Amino acid sequence: MPALPPALSAWLDLLRLGAAVVVFLGHAGTQRISGGLLHQFGAYGEAAVDVFFVVSGFVIAQSVAARRRDGRDYAIARVARIWSVVVPCLALGWLLDFVGPGLNGAVYAVAPNFAGPADAVQLASSALFLDHVWFRAAQPGSNLPFWSLNFEAWYYLGFGLLVFARRPWNWLGAAVAMAVAGPKIALMFPLWLLGVAGQRLCARGGVGPALGWVLLLAPAVLLALWDPTQRECYPFPAWEARAACLWDLRYDYGVGLLVAGQLVGVHALAPLLWRGLRPVARPVAWLAGASFTLYLLHFPLLHFIAAASPWPQEYWASRMLVFSVPPLAALAVAAVTERRRDAWRRGVAGLFRPRGG
Repeated sequence: MPALPPALSAWLDLLRLGAAVVVFLGHAGTQRISGGLLHQFGAYGEAAVDVFFVVSGFVIAQSVAARRRDGRDYAIARVARIWSVVVPCLALGWLLDFVGPGLNGAVYAVAPNFAGPADAVQLASSALFLDHVWFRAAQPGSNLPFWSLNFEAWYYLGFGLLVFARRPWNWLGAAVAMAVAGPKIALMFPLWLLGVAGQRLCARGGVGPALGWVLLLAPAVLLALWDPTQRECYPFPAWEARAACLWDLRYDYGVGLLVAGQLVGVHALAPLLWRGLRPVARPVAWLAGASFTLYLLHFPLLHFIAAASPWPQEYWASRMLVFSVPPLAALAVAAVTERRRDAWRRGVAGLFRPRGG
């Protein structure tokens, strides 16, 4: 399996970084955090998470195809990848949620679903990605964005079973995994698989340049016509079989199709696009290397900063802290999380080592 064209790798980094920044700005722009500065980004946070899912499916499918991993290697890589960020961010989030309410309880009183720092049971549930199975709708302390990790981890499991289990048991295994996860998670698994489908199409030769241009530009045109404020049920509450919630999935799958198609378009136009992407590819890749940490840490940090700030939220001094500290903190924490994946992988590999081995 050939490596990805450099232009497509750079585009994937741009999508990861852009999605994380949109989610961060949407949350930083709320009234309770910054007095509503840049609140317009909040309407696009849901689409940004959809982008994450599709990009994740694409990247993981490419990794499996390129490295010819077996099931054990795949499991080690996925656990190391997700725990390398989840474990430190859960610990830091707990500390921020423990100290923050004592500084300014009013900020946390309006934080979504906040009921105090996560206890040991909740931390274990989050670390094992059980917060949204079936009728559950829990989160670790103030960390509302953690919900998507509960979906992502189950998609890792489902895809691993599809690829590495023997036929026809692979399909049965993936179906059982989704049945255990419950309908909230299962209904969006095909969205994640759109990324896998995009990677497979690229691996088989992709499409021609003419269609590539259409696929590349379609998201900009169609998203300009899209009204993201019409959603009813996002992020996901405890499962409710309401028609409005199911109907909302049209937005997720619409975004997913556009993103997967765009990746195929970038693949078709890679030599041409590389001319423009080459100068920014390295800095974007470095910044994208902290995007997972930014996504997972920013919400507890934002509430802590708002509580600790001596100025009202609408003052520019407070806004400077809100919009600068979380990205800088993410870059610092990423040095021991995302950028140390090899060390985490060795540690996780020890958990998978047979006794006496």
